[in-house]
Amino acid sequence: MVCLALLGPVDTSDGAGVPRPQFGTPRLRCLLAALALRANAVADVDWLTEILWTDAAPATPESALHNLVFRLRATLRQRQVDDRLRVVTTSPGYTLQVDRADVDTLLFDDIVTRACAVVDTEPRLAIDLLDRAETLWHGRPFGEFADTSWARAEVGALIERRVLGVETAADALIALGRPEDAYVRLLPFIDEHPYREGLHLRVMDSLWRMDRAADALDVYQRLRRRLAEDIGTDPAVSVRELHARILDGESSSWTRGVATDPEAPDPDKPAHDRTVTASDARDGAPQSGSASLIGREAQLADLAATIRAGGVVTVVGPGGVGKTALVRRHARSVSDRPVWFAELAAIGSPDGVAHVVASATGSTMRRDLPTLDALTDALSGQQGLLVLDNCEHVLDAVAEVVVALQDRCPNVTVITTSRAPLGLATEQIIVLDPLPVPDVDATADDIESSDAVRLFCMRARARDPRFELNPNSAPAVAEICRRLDGLPLGVELAATKARAIPPTELVARLHWRFRILRTPHGVEPRHRSLHALVDWSYTLLSEPARGLFDVLSVFPSRFGLDDAEFLAEAIGVLAREDVADAVAELVEASMVSTDAGGYLMLETLRAYGTESLTGRDALDAARCAHTAWVADWLGPLGCDVYGRGHLEAARLVHDRLDDVRQAIDHAGVHDLDLADTMLQGLIPYLELTMSPEVTGWARVLVDRHEPRLLGAGVWAVSAGGARFDGDLPAARHCTNQGLAADPGPAVRVYLHMMLVDVGLFQGDLDAALRDARTFRELALVAAMPGAAHMSDISALLIRSYQGEDSYPAARALEIACSTAGEDVVAAWCRYVSGECLLDTDPVRARQLLDGAIGSARRHGDRYLLGVAMASRASIVARSGDTERAALLYVDVLEHWRQTGNWTNQWVTLRSVVDVLVELGRSEPAALLLGAIRRASRVAGSDPFGSDVERLRSAENRIRDALGDTTADDFVATGAAVTPSDAVDVSLTALATGRADQLRWSARRSGRS
Repeated sequence: MVCLALLGPVDTSDGAGVPRPQFGTPRLRCLLAALALRANAVADVDWLTEILWTDAAPATPESALHNLVFRLRATLRQRQVDDRLRVVTTSPGYTLQVDRADVDTLLFDDIVTRACAVVDTEPRLAIDLLDRAETLWHGRPFGEFADTSWARAEVGALIERRVLGVETAADALIALGRPEDAYVRLLPFIDEHPYREGLHLRVMDSLWRMDRAADALDVYQRLRRRLAEDIGTDPAVSVRELHARILDGESSSWTRGVATDPEAPDPDKPAHDRTVTASDARDGAPQSGSASLIGREAQLADLAATIRAGGVVTVVGPGGVGKTALVRRHARSVSDRPVWFAELAAIGSPDGVAHVVASATGSTMRRDLPTLDALTDALSGQQGLLVLDNCEHVLDAVAEVVVALQDRCPNVTVITTSRAPLGLATEQIIVLDPLPVPDVDATADDIESSDAVRLFCMRARARDPRFELNPNSAPAVAEICRRLDGLPLGVELAATKARAIPPTELVARLHWRFRILRTPHGVEPRHRSLHALVDWSYTLLSEPARGLFDVLSVFPSRFGLDDAEFLAEAIGVLAREDVADAVAELVEASMVSTDAGGYLMLETLRAYGTESLTGRDALDAARCAHTAWVADWLGPLGCDVYGRGHLEAARLVHDRLDDVRQAIDHAGVHDLDLADTMLQGLIPYLELTMSPEVTGWARVLVDRHEPRLLGAGVWAVSAGGARFDGDLPAARHCTNQGLAADPGPAVRVYLHMMLVDVGLFQGDLDAALRDARTFRELALVAAMPGAAHMSDISALLIRSYQGEDSYPAARALEIACSTAGEDVVAAWCRYVSGECLLDTDPVRARQLLDGAIGSARRHGDRYLLGVAMASRASIVARSGDTERAALLYVDVLEHWRQTGNWTNQWVTLRSVVDVLVELGRSEPAALLLGAIRRASRVAGSDPFGSDVERLRSAENRIRDALGDTTADDFVATGAAVTPSDAVDVSLTALATGRADQLRWSARRSGRS
């Protein structure tokens, strides 16, 4: 992750992606940009002075520049990037020392260089490299300084380098037989570089290979006229030669349907036959802890020896004893399986445990199953180590999850950390005691070798390298460790004070605090010393820092500086401009920690802050402010659905789900208007993920409150969930309820999209087309052009089902969406283009659908991924390769089952009937036919169009094979089985051809 961004506004980043103000003042940014321009080389004082003070130089330039460099270093240190952006005094000026990977301009140059070197031999690698390079751009290079005399030449060189990258990418795409993609990539740069002949040459070539010779000739004529009129020259020889070849009617060198990419996976190969590697899910990977885990070698060995496949080990100990650190250290040593880390401290209710585990493991829980069954279903067959951290407040819920995993997921091993055991018969318990402390009469050697003292010294030296354990300080340090009972968190907190307060004075103050706070109410004896130390550390803070600490304890997980500023100002404890100093004080005092994701508060400290808020009757106000903060950033995201910001909106929700969960829980009880606002903002996330957790929040509100009290956002999310659940009447009902609830513009747009979807699934194409027009009109009024384009592609899909040729319009719309940055809609356009060609050009349809599948995987668009996979399987079935199609449909059915989308599952199963009949597996086909008919009646989605004739033909063939009596028997059995059983039968029949399961079902119903 780059640390210094120059390809756009000048800024720094720690890679956490947390929104915050732009770096420094304009002059500081200018200094940083100028030093970066000469990275790893000396920028002399005179040159920097001329850049920084263009009007008049200061009286003492060296002194003024020195002061500015001092401020720059301080700001870099505040941003926690001073270790990667090192400003070094080097005669006759200053040097910015960096790794090339930490500055986006240098990294971009390196990537383009590598891509150009491999494009001829590894075009796919070149595309991947250039895709990565393109993501580094966020605007004009050097931002506000782009037009200055000192930066102008570098800006021009970077833009030239970017165009070279685009041309190289186009060459690779053309070599791989993907001229449409090459054209889409080139198009945005044509107008910006009207005289660049290399761009125009590749645009002509792409159009020619797309069988658009007339358009290619038009590009040439416009280039020729522009060069003649503005510059007085003719196009280059290579451009004129390509023009002549097109005029002569030569065919392009690209052969349709021939794969030229040796590294491309076989799209016909089912997913379960491929080797798949994936990174850990959100927050799933264990984070690095301290460099040294002192005094825990034996416990680490015990933990490694106790763990067994499918077992559960609970590490038990008081708060602050180091349970999490121990488990994280063990997790880092695990290399034979994935490790999933689920942090439960932020969970406010037991119901959230399963969802947090699903998030940590990257699992998708089925919508048609109870939560716990859906979790174990998602993890069945997987192998991994699951860590459940901080379980003490949800012990019963954790125990229920663990028991279910042991019963149904034998290859998932569980480690939990808790202040109390789970109480399971199969649970292995490792008790983690505080570190041993020196005896009162310990010798100097005994004190020095004590684990607690070693930890104190290590932490003290981290703050002050001059700290040393000597005959004067050793007895005091030993006494501090004894007073703190050897609790690692307490020892570390005390060590942070050693720089300001010598241990001999520190021990006296600790003694005084312990006399006063010896027995805090409600605190177990083992926790008293830690409670006292936290309380003492708390009182040493300034009053503003104490107030801020209490407020920050409301955040359930990571937070950024902007977040802290918002909450502090909303509650009234600090002005926004004072928050940064208070946060710095908290970090310095180890009351708040930092990592790559932002700021963190340990669970023990968070509990203390919450207790402090409760004691001041301020907890409710803080919760309300946190909920309002979530609603403030989440609510507006609803307007991004299908727009340029759709993917970013979904990513933001994904990264802050802990905050969203807490806020939704609070608002559902205390503020329905805010709950409605937040659900509106979750729509982009829902449309990509089909999240049952999100739709579950809406359902709880619908079940809990009178309809008149609910807002349009609640009904909209409920409608979206019902559409996925296979309950189209409920989806229409919720949509109508939402429209009657006076929705805002964005929600009204989404509700009309629901009407389009429901009409399409129910086969009422004329009504769906009318609703699509309304959908479009409302989207334009709401200034949501991406949603308007989604309505356009929906209308084109409907018209294609009505027999129109929608392919040209769908391809043109894809280009428009790609140019506009509407990536989600552009991928849907590619899918619809493939749908349009299923019968007329299956080879081209296959390529388009493969492209849609690739985009869906990159975007995390599970909805698009499923429909594109289904269409892709249908192409193989139509080609006559029924065995391969059967395996592909296994993937599709599993996908819909995992995502819980029953509406599309039943649509897919209609095609599966055909495949089973072609394979001669008439019995399961008959059973499935019965299940489909029953589901259609329940869901209100009867087959329409070509599906009607295909199912009728399939039934005739089934009856020919089985006879009417047997066929009726199996159809009746199918109508009686559960939807889940119908899918299981289909999967078995597709994969093996055996009918064991359906015969079992028939015997159960007395029909065999």
